[in-house]
Amino acid sequence: MASTTAAQSQVETTPYEIARIKLLRWGALMVAIYLVYLIFFPLIPTIYHSDHVLEIEQMLRHGRKWFAPLYVLGLGMLFYAFWRELNIVHTLSKEDPEAAKSLRIWVLGIGVLCSIILIGLYPISALDVVLYVVRARLWALYGGSPMLALPADFPQDPYIRFGGEYIKQVSPYGPVWELIAQIPIRLGILDIGGGVIAMKMISLISYISIAVLIGWQARQDTSQPEVSNLTAMTFFVLNPMVLMEAIGNGHNDMVMLALMTLGLIFWQRGRWAWATLALTLAALLKITGLILMPLFGVAMLAAAPVVTGIAYRLTGPFPDVFAGAQHAMFDRWGYTPTYAILVVAQTVSPHGTITATLLARVTRGIFILYLAYLLIRLAQGKMTLAQAGFMAYFSQLLLGTTFRIWYPMWLIPFAALHLTSHTYWRTFLFSLTAELSIFVYLIGWRWVLDSWSWGLNGPLKAHWNFWLIMTVITVPWTFGIPLFGPMLRKWKNSDRFIHSLWL
Repeated sequence: MASTTAAQSQVETTPYEIARIKLLRWGALMVAIYLVYLIFFPLIPTIYHSDHVLEIEQMLRHGRKWFAPLYVLGLGMLFYAFWRELNIVHTLSKEDPEAAKSLRIWVLGIGVLCSIILIGLYPISALDVVLYVVRARLWALYGGSPMLALPADFPQDPYIRFGGEYIKQVSPYGPVWELIAQIPIRLGILDIGGGVIAMKMISLISYISIAVLIGWQARQDTSQPEVSNLTAMTFFVLNPMVLMEAIGNGHNDMVMLALMTLGLIFWQRGRWAWATLALTLAALLKITGLILMPLFGVAMLAAAPVVTGIAYRLTGPFPDVFAGAQHAMFDRWGYTPTYAILVVAQTVSPHGTITATLLARVTRGIFILYLAYLLIRLAQGKMTLAQAGFMAYFSQLLLGTTFRIWYPMWLIPFAALHLTSHTYWRTFLFSLTAELSIFVYLIGWRWVLDSWSWGLNGPLKAHWNFWLIMTVITVPWTFGIPLFGPMLRKWKNSDRFIHSLWL
């Protein structure tokens, strides 16, 4: 009897069991926080009891302002739990690589459980997922192609009220997404609540697909053997930005990233034709997928125009079907370093339009030159596609003219396939600062700064407006922390930073 008890104790204290128990504890904390968010911001029945899409500030302003700091605290705890979970799985991967493989299903299980909870969350920081449903309905019910028709052209639809300012804009997405969005509508899911859930389910399927590809199929494009598929998958699956933005807010970026991840894995295996198809479809889902095309090479550039032309032609005549994508890629401004320079320049210079045009051209030119540099490095064999893709999208976020809080998600698949101290800290910090920025944009201005007497009556009163003040306040730390934070880490111990995954 004593020997049996001793044997059981030995089994229970193996590194694998210790890691699994710790992982589940931190996972339980994440589940609890997401459940609290769900209780405070339920999709059903909230969406049926409002005449427009609500933001988190609007949902808290009447009698629930006290929850705002708790929400921020919850975000901080989510990212701390995420960091602890990464340390747990990475440590186990180094101690017992074979046992670590068995932990992948537990990590995925925690992620899926969190996702199921977040399917019921109201989209508190963006109305995009509601617009997916509105545009898909207009095509299915009234024949109005989202690539050409304005939602405002169909005032008889009961859900037009959820479109906000975007009812006068055509879809900024590619035909692949608009065709995918048709599936639940054509299957009879016509009400707004059911449609939002259906769009989130599409994101969930993509989320699980990426997790499986990274956890079971991918190869690390680094010289660091200590980075396992388990660590890479955990880096994606449990990231609070992925869960909150891809599932909670239902952004279709997850579908694009699933296709890009599939294309990268085909590229790793030398299956060029399949990689070409997957990456082309990603570009046809969102225009930002085009950034990867030049890096992939001549094979893709030769095949992509054919697939692209056919897909766009299905949604309407040329060149009209490109209007929304062109606007999304080149004409939108907001909350980037480039935009921060612009608003400051407009404040001190009367030539605002000329300044904007020149600035956009300069930053776009810098990005193109940097992309060419990455292409040369890639051709020389000094970079992998995942590494070059990460640097390309990171530079696009820094040099672009617009930014949304979920855009750092674009970095995650590339970072997961090339997981180093550099890519880890860039992505982790960018995810954190972007998620926190929504509170500065909305609550910081509307509850504090908008009515601050010093701002209204002080030396800056002539310039005390939302776009100028919020851009100047938020852009430096939102972009500065992920840009310079890893440099400080590297300065502290360069050898450890370069030659290991320093979490």
